[in-house]
Amino acid sequence: MVSKLIAIRRLELCAAFALAAISSHAGTAVLTRSFDNARTGANLSETILTPANVGGLKKRFSFKVSDDPRIEAQPLYVNNIQMSDGKVHDVLYVCTMANNVWAFDVNTGKTIWSKPTNLGHRIKPNGNEIDLFRINIHWGILSTPVIDRDTETMYVVAWVSSDGSVKKAHHQLHAVSIVNGSEVHAPVEITGSVAGTSNPTFVTSRQKQRAALLLVKEGTSKTLFVPFAMTHEQGDSTHGWLFAYDAVSLRQTAAWCTSPNGSGCGIWQAGGGPSSDQDGDIFLMTGNYGPRDANGNTKTPATGDLPESIVKLHYASPVDDAHPGDLNPVAFFTPFQDSMRNRQGADNFQDYDLGSGGPVVLPGMNVVLGAGKDGVLYILDRDSAKFGKGSDYANLKQRPPVFFTYFPGPNVNAEQIANLDQLRDGHTHHLHGSPIFFVDPVRGPMLFVWGENECLRAWTISNAGKVSFVAKSAEVASAGAPGRGGMPGGLLALSANGAVPNTGIVWTLTPISGDANTNVVEGILRAYDATNLNPTHNSDNTPRLKLLWDSKRIPGNSFKHSKFCPPVVADGRVFVATYDGKVDEYGL
Repeated sequence: MVSKLIAIRRLELCAAFALAAISSHAGTAVLTRSFDNARTGANLSETILTPANVGGLKKRFSFKVSDDPRIEAQPLYVNNIQMSDGKVHDVLYVCTMANNVWAFDVNTGKTIWSKPTNLGHRIKPNGNEIDLFRINIHWGILSTPVIDRDTETMYVVAWVSSDGSVKKAHHQLHAVSIVNGSEVHAPVEITGSVAGTSNPTFVTSRQKQRAALLLVKEGTSKTLFVPFAMTHEQGDSTHGWLFAYDAVSLRQTAAWCTSPNGSGCGIWQAGGGPSSDQDGDIFLMTGNYGPRDANGNTKTPATGDLPESIVKLHYASPVDDAHPGDLNPVAFFTPFQDSMRNRQGADNFQDYDLGSGGPVVLPGMNVVLGAGKDGVLYILDRDSAKFGKGSDYANLKQRPPVFFTYFPGPNVNAEQIANLDQLRDGHTHHLHGSPIFFVDPVRGPMLFVWGENECLRAWTISNAGKVSFVAKSAEVASAGAPGRGGMPGGLLALSANGAVPNTGIVWTLTPISGDANTNVVEGILRAYDATNLNPTHNSDNTPRLKLLWDSKRIPGNSFKHSKFCPPVVADGRVFVATYDGKVDEYGL
């Protein structure tokens, strides 16, 4: 009995020391979607979790919300912050579709505020007014907010309605204290209009704010960028938008419409936000064009409209009342037009949004890249002159562009649209989300990506912007899904201890089977070694990524997949937002 008590006491002491080590760790805050404004998806300050110990992961807590089970916004994390109770906490902030902001202590699993901060009455749609497949219950905070740690303020957009109806729905920009949950500024109604032949006006009840917010700091000024898509993109009269707001006054300083002479071209990026570079320029990707002819085919875009494009925008802050701020598209690349695609083929290829993914700026390299539903990677020079304006494939740093999420077979040129209008092996291989970027101490700059009905894939990228395939996983996202379906593939994050070798881990969230767009399905969290491969090759003889751990190894562990929400890794913890009304925390 004495020996058992000693053993138990040793376990208790080990647990206490581990918790103290985590709590006292200097830590890394996660203040925006995908860790940084470049949207690399990589936390390079992770000193606790490594490939050597990740096999010991357990579920520590489930942070439960009581208002809506469908958590869409990526949780944000702030370490070592003194909260309104006078105590220092490591805090996870969870925003819900019921327009509530929750604050949880990640070391105890308990809420910190006496109640969540409510930002307005949520929307309860009637049928498919907003979403075709109706898997969401309410609509409220859909996008990932952003936190300014200097002022301890969270900026968040809430979709509110006084009676819950879509008809009375409107978007509000809020500034919330992350210390006590109070609003530090009166909410601002989001409105806008710009010049154009289609008289573009922001129709708030029919705009969907899914893409994450972006906060850019230049000198002493801070500007908040808020992107929008639409509830109904094809054949609808609404537009994509990007608004700029002064982060102190919340005064709108600029507005840009993606389709001033037509419609459509939404900015949604599977929840990913616009990216920015060290010069403060903004990069984003747009979706389908709106106007249709009498036969339902997409029209040729009017001059000035930018559908299916990777766009570089320069923001000029306002000088005075006579010189307001401006968002100007200084460069863009449009690899194809919807009107050129086959609408009557094996799939409706006029619905192959480039904007299903988001752009990534590669730090240390003068490169921006992105891929969409075709699974084709486009790599461009950030310099505006080399980036260009139009559809010139000669401006790409890798030509022809590579099929990034799958292999279509030998000698298939992605510049030829007919080669895109096919279901290779009878499946869609769409990318919903962004690749992640990481400079591995052994392999150098790397990209990781996971398309639907496919495997996780690893690539290297040279300083010249040329990519080379490295390996893929044995595991397939949504295994067993029908040919057209299987959304969204994998949502990714990466953790590593800077340039320390053998510390990189790729974290992935995928559906186990089925389509997370049309149904609520079970998800799985996996961890892969970012550097070292499995010595056993895949069945097709390609090198295999090494699977280190997955969440099904925990007996009885299960969660419903949040289709566009990547894992969040920080300070030895992995946070997984779910469709079960909870965020699960995994740790050692």
